[in-house]
Amino acid sequence: MTADSNVQALRLPALPSAGIRRRQVLQMGLLLGMSGLSGCARATAPTLMAAPETLPMLWRRRIAKPWQFKPLDSIRQLEGQLPLPADLLALPDGWVSQLPPEALQSLGAPSLRERLSEQAVSLLESFPPDLAAALLPVSVSPWVMVFRGDDDGPTVAKEGWRTLLEPGLAGQVVLPASPRLVLSLADHMDAPDAVRRLRGAARVFDDRHALNWLLQGKARVVVLPLVRCMKMLRSDPRVKAVLPEQGAPLNWTLLMRPGGTKEPLPQAWVEEAWTEPLLARLLAEGWVPPLPQQALRGLRASVPSRLRPVVLPPQPIWDRCWSFGPLSPSEAQQLEERWADSTP
Repeated sequence: MTADSNVQALRLPALPSAGIRRRQVLQMGLLLGMSGLSGCARATAPTLMAAPETLPMLWRRRIAKPWQFKPLDSIRQLEGQLPLPADLLALPDGWVSQLPPEALQSLGAPSLRERLSEQAVSLLESFPPDLAAALLPVSVSPWVMVFRGDDDGPTVAKEGWRTLLEPGLAGQVVLPASPRLVLSLADHMDAPDAVRRLRGAARVFDDRHALNWLLQGKARVVVLPLVRCMKMLRSDPRVKAVLPEQGAPLNWTLLMRPGGTKEPLPQAWVEEAWTEPLLARLLAEGWVPPLPQQALRGLRASVPSRLRPVVLPPQPIWDRCWSFGPLSPSEAQQLEERWADSTP
């Protein structure tokens, strides 16, 4: 029903004068017009969409109005297209390959890019220039081994990813549902036939429900990004995370702007997350900004002492961590063939 038909449907009482009647009708029309504009504003409020477990609620809720948040249910929503409506996306780096590059636009924000760590800059340089200009790393988290119960953390840290091949863990390991990541872990094990042995040790490939497997006693170790298990690590002292001294794959959270939006990046919102006091609170949740390590040294006290070695590890360990850039079609084909050939 249009605004005009709404006005016609109103039954006005008899008024003492035509002048008063005209004035009241004009006032009503003005109110209806304002109501319509308000409804349009709500319908076109800029929308932030994020993958599950990507943005900490503490930060997400601080985005300025009229921004609204809508979660993405799964990576399937990104297959060959952008979700609508979306004015800003927050996604793990592994999801970027599902997006058509031409559907994104430059983010700008040179003052934020100037603050990025060397690893964040290297990650962006691994993408084609046009795509790199559309991406902004806002946080990073290492993949770690998470145990429940007794384990010798220092020994596991020295032994590194080869720990997952120990006979006592056979069939008790939950690995990520990412062939590329599993192959990369095997490549860092310095062990014969590591890929096949690692796949044989896995109970399941299910990072989404990994913590449930661990808590129910159906697995002894799971491999997850640290930030996704911080809540449990903080609340349950029986659960321990180990970051190998040899380094680990890095899980990045990236912001990007769809090509169809006219909304600028909410830069002040990002700056707040990279600045105290909010930064200290986010660090305590394992959410680490992509800033140089020296910028975070003064904030170690904000992280529980037993978690500091994994949230803010020594610089040499952090420097040995690695990121995943985009794959060419031939590289993707080789990865698929290698995965198929390594079936236990």
